[in-house]
Amino acid sequence: MNIDNILRIGIIGTLVLIVLASGCISSFTKETKTFSDGVMSFEYPGFLSTQPDEINSSKMQKVAYFESSDIFNKQYIIVTKNKTNISPTELKNETISINNNPSTSKVLSTTTATNPNGVVVETLMMTIVLKENGEKTRHDLMYFKINATVYIIAVYGPYSNAQQITNTANIIVQSIK
Repeated sequence: MNIDNILRIGIIGTLVLIVLASGCISSFTKETKTFSDGVMSFEYPGFLSTQPDEINSSKMQKVAYFESSDIFNKQYIIVTKNKTNISPTELKNETISINNNPSTSKVLSTTTATNPNGVVVETLMMTIVLKENGEKTRHDLMYFKINATVYIIAVYGPYSNAQQITNTANIIVQSIK
């Protein structure tokens, strides 16, 4: 084997490793899992796993928290339910009002639609710049009511993962029941 062939093999091997490490081959899996709290359920991508975390205030109660183990596709999901008598629309509008600061957040879109399971889901897509480190993040939030309980599901992560975050949110919106 001459030196040119050895160099070519080395260069090709390096390129293959770079592609594999960057997550270009398969960072978004089609495998889904199902979450249920006994009242509502939804599907989510299989690369996310539940993590222990507690929120329990007079207004909101955390139902579940998920975190991606894929370092090239960082995403988080938090599921909360409201303990007060507020509608999904009022809760969405409150979120917009609280985050109404043009220098740190921007509402990208809001929609209301009925999913294939007959659940009316209000969505809010926004960007938020974190105060702690100045990182721009993407947040896709879903507000809905099942059996007199109002839920919020938020999918969020680095803005560089905006498309993957939206893909995850779409899976959830379509499967909420």
